[in-house]
Parts: sequence; C-alpha cells; structure tokens
Amino acid sequence: MRRRTLALVAATVVSLTMAGDALACVCGDAPLEDRLERADAAVVGRIVRIEEGDLNGAPQRLLTVEVDQRVKGAVERTLLVRSPSGTTCDVRLELDRAVGLLLTRGEDDAWLATACSVVEPGPLVVVGGEPRGGAIKVAVGVVILALVLALSFWRLRRGSRPELPGAPGP
Repeated sequence: MRRRTLALVAATVVSLTMAGDALACVCGDAPLEDRLERADAAVVGRIVRIEEGDLNGAPQRLLTVEVDQRVKGAVERTLLVRSPSGTTCDVRLELDRAVGLLLTRGEDDAWLATACSVVEPGPLVVVGGEPRGGAIKVAVGVVILALVLALSFWRLRRGSRPELPGAPGP
C-alpha cells in the first residue's frame, strides 16, 4: 500500500512538472538570422505606452513603439503593436527602454508581437543592419588611390627615387 502511494505521488509530481512546461511560451532556438528572415519587419525602439484592450473578446495589449532604427521593412516612426495579454507569451517590457522587436503583419494589417518577438537591440542591428556610408567609403578610397598614382607618375617622370637607407644606388 505504501509503495502504491509513493508511486502515485511521484507520478503526480512528474505530471505537474511536465504540465508547467506545456503551458510555457515556446519560442524555439532558431538563429537570429533565420528569425529575422521570417519576420515581416524588425525595429529597434522604445515602448512609450501600454494599453489593455481586447480583440473579438480576447485580451490584448496595445504597445505604442517609438522606432529608433528600422532594421527590416518599411515602418512608420511610431507603431501600434498588438500582443497577447494574460498568457505566457505577453510582451512584458519596461517603458522607454531600447528593445529589438521582430514583427509580423496580422490579417488586418496590424503589427503583432509576442514574447518570442523580443530580442536584444545590439545583435539585431548587427545581423540585420545595412552597411552605412558604403558610397562614401568607396569615393574616399578612389581619391586616395588617384593621389598615390599621381604622385608615383610624377616621381617617375622626374626620374627621382627616394633616398632610402641601405637601398642600392642607381
């Protein structure tokens, strides 16, 4: 009898432990590059307002996000993002703190996010950010190359060589 009770208690504990995991928000462990590719938009911004509401009877959180940097997609400077409310997948963040968000478009063109949509802003910008100043870097490189070539041809025409210590004579 005591053995059965012990087995029943052990089975109950194991069942409750597994049930807790089953209710948790499951995000997966895909690399940020893959998650960014699947997202419709990605931004680094700050949540400036949180409102509770509902959509068709389901509780929702309406997050107003001020976009500091667009990483992917054409988005406005201020976004209204919907998130579930009262679940383990709620977006729970502090106001006015930089955050990266991977967003998807809902059927009604609303931006949607869950806890799985929240990423650190630094790695998001590194993975998805566009290189800045590419044209300027190329232009500066071409100007430097032109100056070096002009100096080389000028010295060649003059027939002068630099006097380097230990270099063989003409």
